[in-house]
Amino acid sequence: MSIESATGAGFRVSTRVILTAPDGTVLHVGGDRCREGVERWFTPGGGVEDGEAPAAAAARELYEETALKVSAEALGEPVGHGTYVCFPHGRLLVQQNWYFHLPVERFAPRMLSDIDYEKHLTFRWLPVEECGSTDGML
Repeated sequence: MSIESATGAGFRVSTRVILTAPDGTVLHVGGDRCREGVERWFTPGGGVEDGEAPAAAAARELYEETALKVSAEALGEPVGHGTYVCFPHGRLLVQQNWYFHLPVERFAPRMLSDIDYEKHLTFRWLPVEECGSTDGML
């Protein structure tokens, strides 16, 4: 029995893409409520599928979540990594994130994902100096 099945905890490997525009803004996706009264904002990205390289997963997720099509090669190597721990719906989730950076011209993203909760997310281009200081969770 794994610790995940015994406790209901989850573990996943994920990618995030930090899109920066020439005007000094960073694209964030969100607006959902991960906890009562707390809005959550995050960079585009998502889970790495079995056998998928992180850059390929990042390119796929970026397209699904913003309609921006780029190659894994355009993303290059990760610029960082980190572990994110949260308790969605009272369940422990540990997520290993690989971060990629891509300078882009500011564009109007649109959600292509067919996952129900993602259909209701919105987008914000936040000035770099406001990242981490918004009302809510980044």
